[in-house]
Amino acid sequence: MKGIIYTRVSSDEQVNGTSLEFQEELCRKYGEQKNIEIVEIYREEGESAKDLSLNNREKFLEALEYCRRNKNQIDAFIVLRVDRFARNTEDHFAVRKILLGYGTTLYSVTEPIGNKPAEKFIETVLAGAAEYDNALRKQRCTDGMLARINQGIYPFRPPIGYACANFKKRGEKKTEPDPPDEKTFPIIQRALREYARNVYRQTDIIRMLKEWGLKTSSGKNPTPQMVDRMLRNSLKFYAGIIVNPWTKEEIVGLHKPMITKDEMYQIQMVLSGNSRNNSLIRAKYNPLFPLRRTILCGECNRPLTGSIVHGNGGNYPYYHCAYKLCSMYGKGIGKNLLESEFIKILEKIIPKEKWFNVFRDSIIDVWKERGKQSETDVKRNEACISILKAKKNRIFEMREDGSYTKEEFQKRRDEIEGEIEVCKTELNRHKYEEFNLEEVMAYVIDFIGALAQKWLLMPIAQKTRFQKLVFPDGIPFKRGQGLGTTKLGYVFELIQSFDASKSALVHLNEFSWNQIIGELEEWQKAIDSIELTSQSSNSNSDDIRQLYRNVA
Repeated sequence: MKGIIYTRVSSDEQVNGTSLEFQEELCRKYGEQKNIEIVEIYREEGESAKDLSLNNREKFLEALEYCRRNKNQIDAFIVLRVDRFARNTEDHFAVRKILLGYGTTLYSVTEPIGNKPAEKFIETVLAGAAEYDNALRKQRCTDGMLARINQGIYPFRPPIGYACANFKKRGEKKTEPDPPDEKTFPIIQRALREYARNVYRQTDIIRMLKEWGLKTSSGKNPTPQMVDRMLRNSLKFYAGIIVNPWTKEEIVGLHKPMITKDEMYQIQMVLSGNSRNNSLIRAKYNPLFPLRRTILCGECNRPLTGSIVHGNGGNYPYYHCAYKLCSMYGKGIGKNLLESEFIKILEKIIPKEKWFNVFRDSIIDVWKERGKQSETDVKRNEACISILKAKKNRIFEMREDGSYTKEEFQKRRDEIEGEIEVCKTELNRHKYEEFNLEEVMAYVIDFIGALAQKWLLMPIAQKTRFQKLVFPDGIPFKRGQGLGTTKLGYVFELIQSFDASKSALVHLNEFSWNQIIGELEEWQKAIDSIELTSQSSNSNSDDIRQLYRNVA
């Protein structure tokens, strides 16, 4: 008789041990006792017997193929136990039937199976027991994962942007949320926020991720598939939400969110097409007409649009009102004329350097004074949050040990989470030290000090955002009168009304002070985005310089 041996372990940790060698030794001894000549040995290292797919049990399928090629020549397929062969009753008997067709019989070293009625009965019981054991293990694993999910811990491998702690490889249970990856977290976060603004397409996001130096865990560049998974499959996780894969219930995760829920909803709208689609985005940021939707018609107060008139002498770009009932409809305003007027306004609103210095120093002095007053509040709120989180963990433990019913658990959890959010709100209100005001002030003032030049050289996709910060309500234009007066951004209004003393700033109410900080943060984000995109954009630079020389 001739036979083959098949050995298998179901986890990588057993490969380096003695399990495979022990199985092989017992199978060889069994072959000697039964006078079976062993012609081949197949070792399955660290694979599961849950199913028979090629990716899961390559050596097993090689063994079956060997029996097929040597039909009626291989008499025995030897395994240590039935559960080494399959852990599913249906697969067990299906493959056993295939082997019988090849003239091969299944032998178990430790179990009395065979073709006699009693042996077939025992084999059926053993195959069913293996399936039961597999189902039981799976249920225990599922229950453990559910417990982690209910605690706010993601039991699976986290998406890109978070560091995997590799609990499974160490043979430990996952007891802590996945921490942010220092390198990839800020890059992914920045890309998601840019996409939420509905300015860029997914191809643009891929390009930017490459420029920012993002690499996958295998060292490869970002791919369309990876970005699509980020925007669709991992989006809720990035927003701090864990989705139960069995019930689809959404649970607040303990990991650090990458984006807010509002940003998540905005991304979902962009993906679904309910937000402005890409064709509208491209039209909105037409490089020939950067002032569209910023300059308003002086008659109907609607944003001007742009178009090109084709004549014998060439093409002539004009801004004009698109509202058919307006008296200015169809009356074009030359592109160079309007943009020259706009540059003059930018030059006009730039404060003097000494004015900037006094304003900067005064803001920073008040900031530091307020920061000192807030230290006590920060410590108190941080302590409060720590205590509440400990209570929250205790609530989950009481739910697991049965002290709380499901209703009691949900009620107490919601109460604690509400208290935590209140403390976090208070903490953010007082936590001034996290915002580097001195650096941001220097950054913003340097940029504002050269508004016209910056506007001329920045990429078209950023100009509308910049214009919104400077002129939040737009600028009216009337034929014969030119550009009118309009409301300026909060920072410019504060600078213009500033009386060179910080007394006015000391008595600012909390809303006004937060408005200043919020405005400066927006300026910093806009400048970061502008400078990043400018590095890879040199479009229309000759025309821009010529236009500025004309204005000067």
